[in-house]
Amino acid sequence: MLALQAADAQLARLDRPAHLPLRKALAKDLARLKALPFVDMAGISLRLEQVLVGIDKLPLASYGRPEKKAENEMPAADQAWWQSTGRAIWQEVKGLIRIQRFDHDDAALLAPGQSYLLRENLKLRLLNARLALFARDQWTFQNELKVAQDMLGRHFVPDDKAVAADRTALRQMMASEIKIDLPSLNDSLAALRSLRQGKEKQ
Repeated sequence: MLALQAADAQLARLDRPAHLPLRKALAKDLARLKALPFVDMAGISLRLEQVLVGIDKLPLASYGRPEKKAENEMPAADQAWWQSTGRAIWQEVKGLIRIQRFDHDDAALLAPGQSYLLRENLKLRLLNARLALFARDQWTFQNELKVAQDMLGRHFVPDDKAVAADRTALRQMMASEIKIDLPSLNDSLAALRSLRQGKEKQ
């Protein structure tokens, strides 16, 4: 656009009737370029960066602890020494085993060492989405964001505010159109060629 505007300004300074067809072609091409939708590449990249930075702080669903329920305990004064000792031993034994119910059938149980790989894999997905953004690869961009969003929903606590905010941000970015078919400048080039040919004949 800057090159076309500079060329039009130079032709306007020359102010010759022979340049009118070329100026009309330049005006048409400029109008086509101005009509293109604006893609906020920098804004989308910054939003991806924000999601990337916060991944290490997101809580994993497999590490969720069941809520402690208040148990009906007898007052210490009403218990014999052997009862209080037995109850204390039982509480210690119960602390060694944890039984947890997951609402989802396919809940992902991860070993502590696998959580690092999961987070790094999620970061790689978002980095691939950023590369696809700069390459204007619409399919790869949306696919990587979809996989990242599915990973957030499956492996992380869905009720957490940060997880919900990241999933919303990824959903909004998936709706962005990053591939734009740029119009050709054939009209301007054809007008320029005809102008040159006319000068050469003279």
